[in-house]
Amino acid sequence: LSMIHIVTAIREEAAPVLHLSSEDLDVTVTGVGKVDAAFAVGRLFPSGLSRKDLSSDILINIGCCCSYDLKGLFAVNKITDEATGRDYYPDMLRVKGLPEAPLLTSDNMVTDPKPGLLYEMEASSIYRCASSVLSCDRIIFLKIVSDSGDVDKLTASYIHDLMMSYSSELEEIIDHIRKTLDTPCEPSDLDRICDLLCASASMKVQVKELLTFAQSMGIDGASLFYEEMTEKLTRSRGKEVIARVKAKLIS
Repeated sequence: LSMIHIVTAIREEAAPVLHLSSEDLDVTVTGVGKVDAAFAVGRLFPSGLSRKDLSSDILINIGCCCSYDLKGLFAVNKITDEATGRDYYPDMLRVKGLPEAPLLTSDNMVTDPKPGLLYEMEASSIYRCASSVLSCDRIIFLKIVSDSGDVDKLTASYIHDLMMSYSSELEEIIDHIRKTLDTPCEPSDLDRICDLLCASASMKVQVKELLTFAQSMGIDGASLFYEEMTEKLTRSRGKEVIARVKAKLIS
């Protein structure tokens, strides 16, 4: 059974998705900050399970953020941990069409944001913990700008009302993601393409994800792969083909 794990820092951020809880979707409120987030995400996945065991699961972090000049709902395309300087890159394939922005995870609330960035306090920790058991294409971050550093306005009722104003849009995104999980690609295409690509186990996962995503969008993903495979391939060349097909699907 494919599971969608929705993670928020506080209950008010979970308000627009709580009613979606079901046998294939759970909502977890982690608490504020990287430590609480890491602990909560770690508890979602029982010890001993591998990426193979969880290959059908996906995690979506939804929440508010700060920005100097950006407004609205964004898909995060890059996460930087302010304390360590490390960068993480969530895959954007499943949220194609949403405006994108980079995000900085800080240990404290930001009151002096810089232009062009989103700021919050959990994403880098969520990504780091989730990526130990999930592939990066199955970890998604959706952030709604709540303020520009004026933290006094961030009351529980304000955050609740803001999140609820995006409930329809969030539900539509989650429904689309669910469809990409539930739409299987044709096994014969998957096996044949992987053979031609000389694919490793991790490459096979990427090919399956791309075929599944393409099918959910009404695109013949197998044809995209075959168009790119005009000569006998090595594994390194196969990786290049995967990258080109992914670029076509995103563009």
